[in-house]
Amino acid sequence: MNKIIAFITTLFFITACAAPYAPQDLPQLSTEQILWFQVDKLDADGNPTQTSLLSVQGESNGATRWVQTDAFGVPQARMLAQANGWQQDGFAPPNREARALFVAMFPHIKRGFRQPEILQTDAQRWKITPIEQPESE
Repeated sequence: MNKIIAFITTLFFITACAAPYAPQDLPQLSTEQILWFQVDKLDADGNPTQTSLLSVQGESNGATRWVQTDAFGVPQARMLAQANGWQQDGFAPPNREARALFVAMFPHIKRGFRQPEILQTDAQRWKITPIEQPESE
């Protein structure tokens, strides 16, 4: 019985990290380049119901690291997007809603987010606002 439970648990985690995108869709950021976004989950009327912070960082081998935190800095999602699919990054549980949002953001990041945009995933509407990084002195 324990082997069956272990198998089902493993299958769940593998499925949760499956690749819902084609490798050529993955945005390419230079190593250590970081993009910051304010992410607002919207209700049916377009009002924010939850606000979070998202960082997208370029990694080696064309991967990107996606870390979404709540207003208190608690990770909501930590994932690596690689050519062969999603990989969990750290101990945050799989988050299908966040993964769907991140995939929806791919083309916007590739063309360059410059102003707030509304994105629709299967189950949710989001307002994504790029946060400009201050220039270093």
